[in-house]
Amino acid sequence: MKTAEEHLLRRQVLNCPLRGDGMIVQMNLPFAITSLRHRSAAPGLALLLVLLVCRGAAAAPPENTDLWYTVLLQGQHAGWMHCSETTADGRITTEVQWLLSVSRAGTPVESRKSGRFVETVDGEPVSFWLMQDLGSTPREVLYEFGPSGLTRRITEAGRTSTSTLPLPQGDWQTPREASEFAHARLRGGTDQFTVTSIDVLGDIEPVTTTRELLEAETTINVRGRKVMASKWKAVTSSSPGLAATEYYDTQGVLVRSEVELGGASIVTLLSDRASAMRMGAGPEMMLKTFVRPSKPIPSRNRLKKAVYDLSVTEGDLPDLPAGGAQKIERLHEPDRIRLTIEPAASEPVEDRAEDYLKPSELITCDDEQVIELAQRAVRNVPASPQRRAEAIRTFVGRYIRRKSLGVGLASAAQIARDREGDCTEHAVLTTAMLRAAGIPARLATGLVLVDEFAGQKSIFGYHMWSQALIDGAWVDFDATQPQRFDATHIALRFTAANEDEFLSDMTALLAIMGRLKIDVVSLEY
Repeated sequence: MKTAEEHLLRRQVLNCPLRGDGMIVQMNLPFAITSLRHRSAAPGLALLLVLLVCRGAAAAPPENTDLWYTVLLQGQHAGWMHCSETTADGRITTEVQWLLSVSRAGTPVESRKSGRFVETVDGEPVSFWLMQDLGSTPREVLYEFGPSGLTRRITEAGRTSTSTLPLPQGDWQTPREASEFAHARLRGGTDQFTVTSIDVLGDIEPVTTTRELLEAETTINVRGRKVMASKWKAVTSSSPGLAATEYYDTQGVLVRSEVELGGASIVTLLSDRASAMRMGAGPEMMLKTFVRPSKPIPSRNRLKKAVYDLSVTEGDLPDLPAGGAQKIERLHEPDRIRLTIEPAASEPVEDRAEDYLKPSELITCDDEQVIELAQRAVRNVPASPQRRAEAIRTFVGRYIRRKSLGVGLASAAQIARDREGDCTEHAVLTTAMLRAAGIPARLATGLVLVDEFAGQKSIFGYHMWSQALIDGAWVDFDATQPQRFDATHIALRFTAANEDEFLSDMTALLAIMGRLKIDVVSLEY
């Protein structure tokens, strides 16, 4: 875990930990709510926000570590971040906390997350605790390191589950080691370096961050004063498509970080406690994500087939997925993709069913209440997977009673108990119940046509739904709508939502947001 070079770098420094991945993506995925009266989809916010977390160090006693950051979204104060490190009784505790507040069509959404990593002064990991509160009941995860494995305890919705896991694999550093390792290079004239560590606000799997020096000396404004800083580009293994621009002062302390994400500018600034916590309701983000098609699409419920051309206003259009009702064709014209969506048609695939039956932290298909709901939904339903999947879809649409934009991204276990949320909650619970019923399932994220919402008519809003693997083909199921699926669903990403891929899958979606164009080529009724 530690190299000789890393041991040589160990010294007492005040530091806010250099996180292994360099960024956190908060997945309040966009998406749709369902009208209680009309049960028609309406888009929610694509709140896939990157928070660049403090890292670096300054030469001062560790007991004085106390760094505060202000988070700006589109130039508006949207949250704060706090980093601390303490040393006591032979142990080093690294802690990071953040809060983010935004508005989704007038509905405030406040998200919190905390992480705490404990290690010995000799660099041996002891425990790792995470708390996540995304607008529903908090979820806590505690990892305790043993000589041959990890004990994981998850507490959520009044339930605690315990499991054992293997130790993180590969060559990685603890948060203190990673901070010291990077601190030496930030101050030592290195042009590029890489560090692999456990993310204090992420998962137990180590992530790798590579930093490249852009400018050795530049001047930046920090809290009203000019500060000499170095400028770096940071890219992480967990979100390789996103690059952050970071500024470190001469002591190696992060003073500013910037990232452009789906048309949104996110800036983290070194601040003080009072200034960082002095925030309002947060910026309105939902309405910015709507996409207006080139022409109206009438009678969506009667639409049998639709053809769309997708392009972007700037940059490159990444490859889009084919599967379920959706076929794709990359046109000769650069950065233009033609989608054909035909709900009644789906082509056979060779995907492994077992990959879409596993439980994950989001798709908790092993939760006792999720299992009980799946059994209720398919009771007295013929054994046909298609019939059972449709029964689960309609059950979820009725079961989630409070259609709300105020939930971040809840797990299926939490949704089963709270019965609240928008399209993300409908899709997550549907997918988990499908898996609990023995039907392989995954999430689809993209857009759906909305007849009217927030004063705008006939627009595409970001959305999430489910797909079930039935008779060797993916079949789409949308629990927010009265019918199974229609040809105004445009998939931008499919994901099994397992821990090792969910972040990268959702990060890829971010690259499209804010710059997508939809041209309607043909409609068949």
